[in-house]
Amino acid sequence: MTTENYRLSKTIHPLHYKLHIAPNLKDATFRGSLEIKCEAAEAFSSIRINAIELVIETATITDPSGTYNANITYDTENEMANLDLEQELPSGAFAIAMNFTGILNDRLAGFYKSTYRNDEDQIVEIATTQFEATDARRAFPCFDEPEMKAIFEISLEVEPEHIAISNGAEVSSVMLASGKKLVNFEPTIPISSYLVAFVVGPLEATTPREVRGIPIRIIHRPGWSHLTTFAVEAAAHAVEFFSDFFGIAYPASKLDLIAIPDFAFGAMENIGAVTFRESLLIVDSANASQPEKERIVDVISHEIAHMWFGDLVTMKWWNGIWLNEAFATYMETLCTDHFDPAWKKWNTFGIYRSTAQTTDSLHATRPIEYPVAHPSDCQGMFDILTYEKGGSVLRMLERYLGTEPTRAGVSSYLRKYSYANAETTDLWDALEESTHAPVRSLMDSWVFQGGFPLVTLKKEGTDLIVEQEPFSFIPGKPEGSAIGEIWSVPLTFRNLDDSDELNTYLLDTTRAKIADSSSVPTIINAKGDGYYRVAYSQELIQEIIPQIHKLEELERFNLISDSWAQVVAAKIDYLGFLDVANALGGQGPFLESPVWAVVAQGLEVASKALGSEKSEWIGDIAGALFRPLLQVLGFNPADDEPETTGVLRSQIISVLGTLVKDPEVIEFAQSTFRSEMSGEATMEPSLAQSILRIIAANGDEADYAFVLDKYRHPSDPIEEQRYLSALSEFTELPLIERTLGMSLSEIRSQDAPFTISKMLAGATSGPIAFDFVANNYEALASRFPESTISRMIEGMAVLYSPEISNRANEVRNFLANVRIPETGKKLLQIRERFEANLALSNRLRSQL
Repeated sequence: MTTENYRLSKTIHPLHYKLHIAPNLKDATFRGSLEIKCEAAEAFSSIRINAIELVIETATITDPSGTYNANITYDTENEMANLDLEQELPSGAFAIAMNFTGILNDRLAGFYKSTYRNDEDQIVEIATTQFEATDARRAFPCFDEPEMKAIFEISLEVEPEHIAISNGAEVSSVMLASGKKLVNFEPTIPISSYLVAFVVGPLEATTPREVRGIPIRIIHRPGWSHLTTFAVEAAAHAVEFFSDFFGIAYPASKLDLIAIPDFAFGAMENIGAVTFRESLLIVDSANASQPEKERIVDVISHEIAHMWFGDLVTMKWWNGIWLNEAFATYMETLCTDHFDPAWKKWNTFGIYRSTAQTTDSLHATRPIEYPVAHPSDCQGMFDILTYEKGGSVLRMLERYLGTEPTRAGVSSYLRKYSYANAETTDLWDALEESTHAPVRSLMDSWVFQGGFPLVTLKKEGTDLIVEQEPFSFIPGKPEGSAIGEIWSVPLTFRNLDDSDELNTYLLDTTRAKIADSSSVPTIINAKGDGYYRVAYSQELIQEIIPQIHKLEELERFNLISDSWAQVVAAKIDYLGFLDVANALGGQGPFLESPVWAVVAQGLEVASKALGSEKSEWIGDIAGALFRPLLQVLGFNPADDEPETTGVLRSQIISVLGTLVKDPEVIEFAQSTFRSEMSGEATMEPSLAQSILRIIAANGDEADYAFVLDKYRHPSDPIEEQRYLSALSEFTELPLIERTLGMSLSEIRSQDAPFTISKMLAGATSGPIAFDFVANNYEALASRFPESTISRMIEGMAVLYSPEISNRANEVRNFLANVRIPETGKKLLQIRERFEANLALSNRLRSQL
């Protein structure tokens, strides 16, 4: 398949679609008709239009001279239909009319069928859409490229008792002689085809809440209206926040947030009709932990940010998708932080940045933006580098330029390109105009090359010297490495004294003097928002560690996170990491969950690498670090404590109950769980996940049966996910095998790949899960949405227990021969992470 064959002609542009769809949920089919008003820049006798898995029954083309029948042929490889005429028509306005049929598939892409069980345990069906990136063509013939923006006027023919939702507000509903209901929607603003949406079925809508003239509703399963209040609050907040931030009104006439039972992604930013996984929208906020609520606010904020950045202004081609997603990630964090500042969202964001750096430390990384020749290439861009790295780099840029100049530049960009398409350089131009800073030259080094630098600070005489070098887990630079050479790094640094002075330096060479040395320690990446790792000379780290209490929370997080990354990269040994961890324990207590999450990660990796028989002393170290924290916080939350304290308590209890195997903690978890089983009490939401982890780690068939029943009969989608997660953590062989078997049947196809991935990561379940995937790969791949298959295999990157070390060649052979639908570097990244983790585990066994 060549690029030329796949791309549409640039001489024909759609202007207005009038689309009618009539789904038949019982037969899993649909029929449709449409008229597309177009403009031709040149004379033509043939039109190529995107269509796949559709049967176009008739096609005519009308211009001022008359109406002409088109001969229809298909180019299945390129997902095209050719509409050929016997004569040439002149340039100018014309219209295409078509009648077509299609199928409601079960692969969670295009126009597809989703199901849920009602209160009578009956299966109920709905029809819904997911078009990004190139699946609108599975629902109707269209010009399915982002630059082909047009107005969409949609009507849906449905059963009279069914709800019908699309991008525009409903303008009429008429009963037809057939007994069906015809629902007509107002035309959209000009949008790309991937943003079109329609949902049909037995669902309910909440009473609209009006925010700045925009009615906001939640569309949900019948009987769930009481679980929508929190989502409405988050959506209302986001509409107001972004309207004020951008200085531009919300660009549609209504906002529906739709909970879909089967959904391959987290959510989708269809303008006016945003679709979500149920667990990211429907929640009993009184029974949810702070991270569960924060995740919902994140996702809602992310999708609503797209109404401006992605929908109102859209990338010209898929190479620019990173800017849509990165900017929405950055804006979601701003918005969530504003929603509840006590959550300290920018500190939590440090964890996401660090996770992106894990992938970006591989030679098989990629630039944030790279050429996309074929739309399937863009599937590889919906990854952590686009979202978290992109968002982190934009945050670093905002901190360098200043919040208000950045906001002004973004607002100018959105106004200039409203209802149109733009490219990355257009945003840089707007920011340069508002800030007079060299934005393009700075950002090019971050956007168009992979990786990031390790910046080392050291003293030479009276000088403070910084040096940058590419950071990677595996040393050297093999052929084909995507890691860059040198970056323009907006360094921040400060002295650990009583002043608040923050210094900056733009490092665009490999080595520079940034200041005279001070009598007090100096830290770089001050305030903690830089997308780079930091190393200190031995002299300086010994000065900083005793002053760790003078660091801010995000700076402490970076210190321990950078230390762990250098252990993985073999730049320091494990004891160097423990020095920092012990300082955190000795000078604290620092009640900061992101910081202790990194400590827990480093301890758990070492325990898994050593194996159950040799990891007892890691448990002793973990106990020495985490027991004092539990003594400060206690088992139960205080009435007036911040919600973030509950997050840390949960981490502490989880480590002590699973890694340390503390008898008091295990007894607390089992007692709490027994009360839940008997109905005497319910688990404290902030502790539920850690208690279930401990139960699973020590659980038997009876415990498993209760967890399974709660998974099957949850009070809300959040509880369903909690108990599904617990099912993946049981350690008895029959229970591991039972959960794996459920991934081919009972567990929803949207969830099963992630369940398997988590089981691949388990110390006990990992080898068993590997055998299961290797033996059942074709069945799994045929059941799961294509976009999730690589996520399942991703769990193999952390197969490094002693048993797997002896079977490393089996894993290598599987990863060398497996085929996944996703193009790009995903498999290469998984292979390299496996090798890096295997090398780390071997070093840890040698060192410890």
